[in-house]
Amino acid sequence: MCLNLAGEGANSTSPGMDRRESGKTPRQLVPVVLTGAMGKYGGELWDAAERDGRIKPGRGPNFTKRVLPDLAPLLRKDALDQGIPRSAVDRSDRPTRGVLIPPEEEGPFPERLGPCGWSSEDPGEFQWDIVTRGRAHWLLARDAVATGWLAAAMHGLPHWADSEPVVFFSTHTRRSARSRFGAKFRTPPADLVTVRPDPLFPELRSVDAATAAVQCLSSVMRGKKTWWIPSVPGMGDREVRAVQLIDAFYQCTHVTARQILVAARGTVSRRVLKRVLALCDQGAQSPMETVLRLLVRDALVDVEGDHVWSSQVTVVLGTWYRKRTTPDLACVELKVALYYDGRHHDEDDQNDTDFRLFQQLKDLGWEVVRVNRDLLSDLEELMKQVDAAIARAVAAAEALAAPPS
Repeated sequence: MCLNLAGEGANSTSPGMDRRESGKTPRQLVPVVLTGAMGKYGGELWDAAERDGRIKPGRGPNFTKRVLPDLAPLLRKDALDQGIPRSAVDRSDRPTRGVLIPPEEEGPFPERLGPCGWSSEDPGEFQWDIVTRGRAHWLLARDAVATGWLAAAMHGLPHWADSEPVVFFSTHTRRSARSRFGAKFRTPPADLVTVRPDPLFPELRSVDAATAAVQCLSSVMRGKKTWWIPSVPGMGDREVRAVQLIDAFYQCTHVTARQILVAARGTVSRRVLKRVLALCDQGAQSPMETVLRLLVRDALVDVEGDHVWSSQVTVVLGTWYRKRTTPDLACVELKVALYYDGRHHDEDDQNDTDFRLFQQLKDLGWEVVRVNRDLLSDLEELMKQVDAAIARAVAAAEALAAPPS
């Protein structure tokens, strides 16, 4: 979530700063509504972010990637040297001692992309997204290398990172902050390979995408990092989250399974990782799509024939070039399509579009099941609907194949 830091007359203190250090009373921060959620994407600001390198290259569409913020922290002394009025400097929020975040522009932003960029998670008590916090701490430790969830976010991962502390590798002896709001420093491995993914801070180094994925995966597999998921039969919660994580990395980067296996040596069990990778898919465009795929993975086992689920299959609805749709999962041979409907499907315009789409697919002989978060949590009802759709599709296929009487 991006916060409006330009309040009137009062000053704020970051969660990691003792009030005695600032000598000032924290003020109420006002959320900028349109940057806390994705909303409609696209438009001039999104195009500019991609041109500027703040949307990193990856397999997935832009809504599967973080947009790095262009609201950049700077040292307090640099702000004064640049001629920023002391009153404005004193009004600015400070994520750590000696570093400030200048007041942002007034919203709303028509393309729903404000100066804080975009990610899928509210940072909560941290107030700022992890990239902004990482940049701020790096200004005081410029030899440091971003690692873990910070590195993952810098490579474009939009999920799960913003509620994590900032962790760096550093060859210098530094004391890690006792508070979770401060930066943590770790000793780097001897064979550390680094990249520079942040166009606004080109000197800020990070571990590569595969290493970041493995570091995050390790915290998930050890149970140190959790988030809500529905129960998936035959799989542990850690394994489900691991598959979600790698699916998300596949979307926001071009990392490969082989690169992850190489990076995981000595960190994650190769046997466990191979099982996780076998369950991953490069077409899942949201964590809930991953869960849907895992829940129905065996639904076609008892169907005669070689039938499989495929992700992101394009179905042509008509001759006009815009008339096409891409189910999240589909069995093309049986013409069964599954869609996961996120929150934006609750909007009236999207509901109308979904209704027309459903009718067009039915006219073409497709069986369609639309799934939302509630249905994902009701496994019995979900499988009842999916099994019924498969049964109808099988019956239709058999009727077509039967010789005329």
